[in-house]
Amino acid sequence: NERRIFQEKIATYEAAGRAIVYIDESGFAQDAPRTHGYAPAGQRCHGTHDWHAPGRIKAIGALIGKLLLTVSLFALNINADVFHEWAMQDLLPKLPSHAVVVMDNATFHKRQDTQEAIQNAGHTLEYLPAYSPDLNPIEHKWAQAKALRRQQNQTAEMLFKSYTF
Repeated sequence: NERRIFQEKIATYEAAGRAIVYIDESGFAQDAPRTHGYAPAGQRCHGTHDWHAPGRIKAIGALIGKLLLTVSLFALNINADVFHEWAMQDLLPKLPSHAVVVMDNATFHKRQDTQEAIQNAGHTLEYLPAYSPDLNPIEHKWAQAKALRRQQNQTAEMLFKSYTF
């Protein structure tokens, strides 16, 4: 079972004192939808939505333990070039030595020079088993961030300014 093997590998790394760093991407709508409105008693409240509003903000983040090691926001789609630059300029300088970097099987995570740079810096790469986002704890952090954003009616930029969630 691929999931069990993955979990055993992670447990072995943790027992050896290696830092496990989980990587993932997420998207955040540019607008913060209204959660409340007003209408005369007995009438439904209607709102409008600008379907031509700018696209989503994309975030790439790295989680170590329960804390975000780093988050970067992008107005463009994440592809192999964007991910490579993020890994080189943001992730690698912040990784603890001999970290285990865990990510899903997105094609852009498997670019050869990105993999080599991470490994040549002394880190180990592990990929999540297919269809196993539940094994990546940063998924829970994204859900927490989106809930907090709705609750506080903040932009993605304001939310990630301090990483306080």
